[in-house]
Amino acid sequence: MMSWTGALPSAALSPAAVQDGWIGSKELPGYRAGKVVVKLDSLPGVDADHLYLDLLLLDASGRTHDNHSGPCLALGRDPSLDDRSRFVRVVAELLRHALDDAPGLAGISQALRLVREQGVATAPLMDAAQLVDTACSERALTLSLYQMLTWCLGDEEAGAIVTVVLRRLGHGASFDGADLFDQIAGVVRTVGRARARRVLREATEFTLVPEADMFLI
Repeated sequence: MMSWTGALPSAALSPAAVQDGWIGSKELPGYRAGKVVVKLDSLPGVDADHLYLDLLLLDASGRTHDNHSGPCLALGRDPSLDDRSRFVRVVAELLRHALDDAPGLAGISQALRLVREQGVATAPLMDAAQLVDTACSERALTLSLYQMLTWCLGDEEAGAIVTVVLRRLGHGASFDGADLFDQIAGVVRTVGRARARRVLREATEFTLVPEADMFLI
């Protein structure tokens, strides 16, 4: 169930002042995932037919460090409340780790335009994830894949599958006894950021992108 905490203030916030979760209202929801805030607004003077997306990247003190905004064409003219909530949470979770060590949003602007224009159905979301993976650091991608694998499979099964992938890549012995994070990092280093999600997706048969049915919205 949603728990609304009110609008995100423009003043500085301590890390403890705003926790991960819902902000805004049911009509104009927002969601915070780590340093990322994704929220919807109504700006009829800018676009009378569509809601407006604001994505904020926060610094360590909770201030806005960078932002991306624009009309959210993918949601149509009058999206349902559920569609609005799914959208902001899925986008926030997609970017939760990708921006941990990023200097700003410029590197993923193409991915952000894609989700604004095409939405968070599986196919466009996977395309957006691929753009994000190419732009982010190896560590950030490893964190993202670790989260998705453990959400989808649990630690034990995820570890077994990643072990098989490393063996296929000829690096199994190098990671004997390594924890799951280090194993995934090994896959990312071996095949590169652009291919890592696809390689693991093929091994697991999961999309490895956040989807609305993963969350209680």
